[in-house]
Amino acid sequence: MESAHFFEELDARIAKYDLLDHPYYKAWAAGELSHDDLREYACQYYHHVAAFPTYLAQLAVRLDDGDLRQAVLANMADEKGLVAGERPHAELWLDFAEGMGASRDLLGHQPVAGISDLIAFFHDVASNGAPEEALAAFYAYESQVPRLATEKLRGLRDKYAASDKACAYFDLHTAADIYHAQVWRQQLEKRVEANPTASEKALSAAEATAQTLWRALDGIESSRLVSAA
Repeated sequence: MESAHFFEELDARIAKYDLLDHPYYKAWAAGELSHDDLREYACQYYHHVAAFPTYLAQLAVRLDDGDLRQAVLANMADEKGLVAGERPHAELWLDFAEGMGASRDLLGHQPVAGISDLIAFFHDVASNGAPEEALAAFYAYESQVPRLATEKLRGLRDKYAASDKACAYFDLHTAADIYHAQVWRQQLEKRVEANPTASEKALSAAEATAQTLWRALDGIESSRLVSAA
């Protein structure tokens, strides 16, 4: 499969589960969520944000030294705030949670099934999937983040009067994951060109990732609707 065709198909499969079309994020954009809803969302999604560096570590440990491993480690350093002057992304997320009224101590908080499944999915693809599958999974996630962060930021400021501190995670990710997604795309292109037979596995992994992200939001939305009933 030619590179241009591969990425056209890859983006099309991800777009089938465009998270901006999810009812939960539509409610966010419309200002229909309560602060209690946003607090619970922040607590739920924290589990995935906090786990993200471990997914990267699980992939990195399986790779030979080279461009791909260095790219994964660089992303992990960004996530963990190891770059001078930066803070761990999980800490920025806790600023958001705190701004919505949550405690920063979420050790006893239990994720809903959709979030648990999302975390298990990423652990599995990072630990057991072919490198092309793991790259496609990270791309399927981080390629959506800048648009999501932009819309969440707009909603937080326009509809929910969130502070700059509470918005800092989303401010950062309007730009940071544009770069991260480009890196995943470049590395995936190299791998698929070198091993064309891996293209279908990569496409399937990207679609499965997008679907799992959608279902994670389903879990949060279902919990919200039950609480509101």
